Amino acid sequence: MNSRTTLRLLRPLAAAAALLLLALTASCSRQMVDFRYPAEKLVFPELGERLPRLHIGSILDLRPEEQHRGSGHLVGLTYPADKNWMAPVDAMYRDALSRDIAQTALAELTPVADGADFVLEAEIYSFHGRLERNAGSFLLPLGLGMTAGLVWGEDSSDKLKRGAALGVVGLLALPMPASNRAECEVRLILRDPAGEEVWRQTCIGEVDTRVYEEATARPDKGLAEKYLPQAVKRCNACLLGQLRQFLNPPAGQG
Repeated sequence: MNSRTTLRLLRPLAAAAALLLLALTASCSRQMVDFRYPAEKLVFPELGERLPRLHIGSILDLRPEEQHRGSGHLVGLTYPADKNWMAPVDAMYRDALSRDIAQTALAELTPVADGADFVLEAEIYSFHGRLERNAGSFLLPLGLGMTAGLVWGEDSSDKLKRGAALGVVGLLALPMPASNRAECEVRLILRDPAGEEVWRQTCIGEVDTRVYEEATARPDKGLAEKYLPQAVKRCNACLLGQLRQFLNPPAGQG
């Protein structure tokens, strides 16, 4: 095989690789992620006529660096990066916590600590999504494309061209299975007016789903907006359920 023939055979592969690179660049473009907190209600029994006065104090973002910057590309993605959120994570969680406390009538929220019965602090340990694909998600479309090229191509050069092009089309168009996990882990700490810790609890809210996306797709925005608020809601349901038991223990346990 002379150099001219080799160049002719490599040309379609280079074109296919360029097309794939262009698609990957487009899929990695920055998309701002909003946090649409679910409207569903948490239903707890009422505490009584007088609700404790509660001030939400510090919200510390203690997530690992991997969640702050985001990581991965195709096989395993940790998302979104902080720069892609429309608001800081601690601010989004403060708003979600305030909504759930008010909606459940668990306490009367006060804007300042003076005069409050308790100060509630939060530490965020996880607030992210994780998408994982199997290597077969990339090999199968390429293999199907090359097989189709062998069947429909007229000569070796044409088979290579068709196979490469169909393989890239398969990567860009065929939905492949992937596992997605949204997770929120938070610790709440309750302090009395003197600043002494009187209660703490850590809970994890998780949403595990099977999704079908193109092997090169970066569906960070859609997955984060759909599943992360659900994970936060589950985390808060656990935390506030435990907090209610502390504020209103069963008879004989107070």
